[in-house]
Amino acid sequence: MTMDFETTVEWSGSYPASLSCQNGMSAEYNIPVEFGGAKGFLTPEDAFVGAANTCFQIIFVGVAKSLGISVAAYRCKAVGILDSVEGVRRFVSIDLHPEIRFHRPVESERLQKALETAKRKCLVTNSMSVEVRVFPVTVG
Repeated sequence: MTMDFETTVEWSGSYPASLSCQNGMSAEYNIPVEFGGAKGFLTPEDAFVGAANTCFQIIFVGVAKSLGISVAAYRCKAVGILDSVEGVRRFVSIDLHPEIRFHRPVESERLQKALETAKRKCLVTNSMSVEVRVFPVTVG
């Protein structure tokens, strides 16, 4: 089964510009501050790293539920690493640092299975040509 996900960009000669998504969400975006843009706006780099982070969270919670793991809270810092590869700047890795809280204690083997399965099933990170590494911390 194929699916389409559509976005529309509107730029009128200066930034910020606007990104509209098929689900009705829209956001203003800008060039990253590091490249001369203004603070406080979504950037393509933020969206790229954020897409990996949000997709992994959604898939992890679903996988955990299917394995009988009850997730109470999830917070994850994601760090996208930019480097120059063959003269072209690109993301070379994304490190996910989820802090996960559970309603009940979880055996480390089941948690590891949930994390590995989520990584394998995350369609966004599987569509990226970057290494995705997960460094989980369980809280309380």
